[in-house]
Amino acid sequence: MNRPGLRYRRRRVKGFTLVEMLVALSIFSMLVAVLMAGFSQGLSLWERGNAKSTHWLARQHRHELIRQLFVNARLADYRGERGFSHAHFMADETQLEFTSRAPILDLNGRVRPVRMVLQPGDDGLSDIYYQEAGRHNDQGRGIRWEKDRRVLLLQDIRKPAFRYLAPAFPVPPELSLAELTQEDQLRYRDHREWLGWYDASILWRPPLMVELSFTDQQGDEHVWSFRLPTGTDAWSLMGVLDGY
Repeated sequence: MNRPGLRYRRRRVKGFTLVEMLVALSIFSMLVAVLMAGFSQGLSLWERGNAKSTHWLARQHRHELIRQLFVNARLADYRGERGFSHAHFMADETQLEFTSRAPILDLNGRVRPVRMVLQPGDDGLSDIYYQEAGRHNDQGRGIRWEKDRRVLLLQDIRKPAFRYLAPAFPVPPELSLAELTQEDQLRYRDHREWLGWYDASILWRPPLMVELSFTDQQGDEHVWSFRLPTGTDAWSLMGVLDGY
């Protein structure tokens, strides 16, 4: 029974309509799609950056290994076939070999003949391998390269090139350049010169520097320069410490 003077008001129930729910879901889906796309792009950039950083660290590790080889090169003289004393260093466009006290596959401090060999592939890519000789091997007694002492230094590189900086060695005043053989003329130069080959048995001395240039898988160009000792670390057969 209703009392006079009292009125009842219908309470309106607050909530979302179906259209509002659909609009909200659409906006939420769009935001999730945008966030996922940004996350996927960020993850891809991180993976590429991480891969590039890993390649960079690997190259730096290889660079340090090679640098130690040259820094610890043992440039003691050997008596050559022609009776001249010269260091062990032979190189051309495909490989180079010398003696070092910092072998990669043996204990540091052991003296071993080492070499780096360039192997080109059919796809335009090249690899550089490192190899060590057996113990108690040297240029004087002969070098026996061991197949199991070999490691891949650089892989899938383009346009690799070795160069060697020959020291200045002017012709002595008592010699005439015209009287020298063609091979002997290769020995003398007034200034330092970069060569694409090197043979210490002809030039009588090791190079000052070795340069390796190449292009990596990412298309970045690299030029690695390695300095060799400027004097022998042991007394030569002539009884003096060579230097230049």
